Amino acid sequence: MRHIATLTAALLLFAACTKEEPTTEPQPQTAPPVSLAGTEWVGTCDDDFYVWDYPATIFWEFDFLTDSTGEIKLTAVIAAQPQDELTFPFRYSIEGTEVSVSCYAFGDEPLKFDYDTSARTFTLELYIGDGNTTIGGTTVFHLKGEEQPAFPVSTSWTARQQLPSGDTLMPVHWGLDFWEYGWGGQVNYCAGSTCAGVSLFWHYDSASHSGTVSIDGTRHPFTYDPATDILTLEYTTQIYGTTIPIGSTLQFYRDTTEGSKKKPQLTIPKTIPIFASRR
Repeated sequence: MRHIATLTAALLLFAACTKEEPTTEPQPQTAPPVSLAGTEWVGTCDDDFYVWDYPATIFWEFDFLTDSTGEIKLTAVIAAQPQDELTFPFRYSIEGTEVSVSCYAFGDEPLKFDYDTSARTFTLELYIGDGNTTIGGTTVFHLKGEEQPAFPVSTSWTARQQLPSGDTLMPVHWGLDFWEYGWGGQVNYCAGSTCAGVSLFWHYDSASHSGTVSIDGTRHPFTYDPATDILTLEYTTQIYGTTIPIGSTLQFYRDTTEGSKKKPQLTIPKTIPIFASRR
């Protein structure tokens, strides 16, 4: 009997080593829970303010302080002038990848959005206003520090031109600056010993690589060629204090030199009462 038992055990061991293992269905993997605690998210939206068509940039920051509470920081830059910052506390919850934010600034209904875990972004349609005028729109949020400024924000450009002056050619040096907020900027030139500059507003369409700069109420078209990194602007003016025309089709090249840019101030209300809203 001991011999049979030993043989039987050996056969079972052999069978276990040689027979094909039965296939099993893979178990569904449970996605790890989404946590936003301790993260800060920023988003910006551009629009036009009031009937004056002043460009405005709205800055949002969602700080998720704990697993259920956070803080919204909101400010705006209108016609290149920063407005006062507003702060709103909020509570939130997460179910799957859907985030529900409750904040008195948005009314009684919670604000709900889906967090894209792969792109690490979320998108909201947000507005601010003073009770009569509303500005804002679709805003994409990125982790603070990972956001990229939209072209041509914070870029500077130079162009050169030669104009007939008697028996010689007079050089004209141009500068074009796009500021980091409020769609503001400036264009300046030096023709001989005369230098002048003027502030501008700008609009740019990244899909068509074209836009306009508004100078003294007149819009001038420009195009940008990403392949050559050349910006072409149609702009004509006169040398300050004369009737000598300068400008026309100007090809600007990116200016990578460091330097301060003086930003002229415009006369509009410094601060407007704003509230967060949604449509």
